[in-house]
Amino acid sequence: MAVLAESGPAAVAVEPVAARLGASKSSFYWLFASRQALLEAALQRWEQRQTDAILPALAAIADPAERLRVLVRHAHAATEGADLTLRLLTESGDPIVRPVVERVTRRRLAVIEAAFVELGRSADRARYDASVTYAAYLGTAALRRVDAAPGDSEEFIAALLSAFGVEP
Repeated sequence: MAVLAESGPAAVAVEPVAARLGASKSSFYWLFASRQALLEAALQRWEQRQTDAILPALAAIADPAERLRVLVRHAHAATEGADLTLRLLTESGDPIVRPVVERVTRRRLAVIEAAFVELGRSADRARYDASVTYAAYLGTAALRRVDAAPGDSEEFIAALLSAFGVEP
């Protein structure tokens, strides 16, 4: 996961990952049959840790406004996750990466959209609001890369939620 986050999908290869872990190339092949298997395992772990593990907890929050507050706060606090998500989205040309990134993105957007629908928005408006919310998450990750992200994340989160009529 660290190599994927730091250098992107193209850098996920058996030799450099094995060297980083202090393992031999031959011992690494006991775990992964190929570079594709290694990359698939890394992407599966990303999806499990940063989507599968989070969505059930969000679903348990009955109040859609509270669900959005928790989601936005969690998303903006998880800076490493946002950086990896941004990297995967911008480097999704790899045929192994693209379907996973598309699935994760659609799942995340669906959760946000559902909360906006529950708040009384039309389906079209909820879809737009979900896209803007997710774009703010990704945009903040991009701004962090050049030290231009808002300094006060609580103020930023409050402004974002307020823009959608959700009390911070």
